[in-house]
Amino acid sequence: MSRLHPFTLGALAITLPALAWILPAPGGGLTTATLALTLAATAGPRRALVPAVIGAAPFWLFLFLLQGWSGALVTAPRLTTMVASFIWLVAVLPPARLVEAMVARAWPIGATFLASATLSAGPVLRERARRIVDAQRCRGLPVRGGLLIRARALRALALPLVLSALHEVEERALALETRGLAGGARRTALHPPADAAVERIARWGLVALVATALIWRLT
Repeated sequence: MSRLHPFTLGALAITLPALAWILPAPGGGLTTATLALTLAATAGPRRALVPAVIGAAPFWLFLFLLQGWSGALVTAPRLTTMVASFIWLVAVLPPARLVEAMVARAWPIGATFLASATLSAGPVLRERARRIVDAQRCRGLPVRGGLLIRARALRALALPLVLSALHEVEERALALETRGLAGGARRTALHPPADAAVERIARWGLVALVATALIWRLT
């Protein structure tokens, strides 16, 4: 799956949430949620499926408490589709391949960097959070145990994570300015991903599928 063109992977990740909100609930949302979780399973249980389930579980809980099962079955599967699709995309699409594909198609450099930063934000923050936890444990802060202990340690973990993320924004801005990142200059992709004709046809087929579903719901 990861060998597909980045635009094909992105089209799949966009099509499922679009269909989840277009098709009538709860059948449409449950179907797309199942497909999205199946895609996440193909990327590996620990890499995508488990994070997708953990990310979607709070939506099911909150919606059930607010609206009961009838309301949860309307919105929760749609949100599950969105969460699972995005996590699957992050798991199977390296940001470098997406950048190469967008540069090869002469996309604006600002949009290219934004897409790459979005895909890499999750893994980067997760690795930084792991290092902060290890550092705080070395200082004697209890970060493991019951729910109360974890809640007390949350502030000591969250504040350094947020401050380091803000500091990295400034560092990245300086690095991009030093490298002359500016709009208007045409760049050359060193290793553009191969884009087979069958994948281009499949992407247009996904667009046609979403358009057909939308027209069907509006008529």
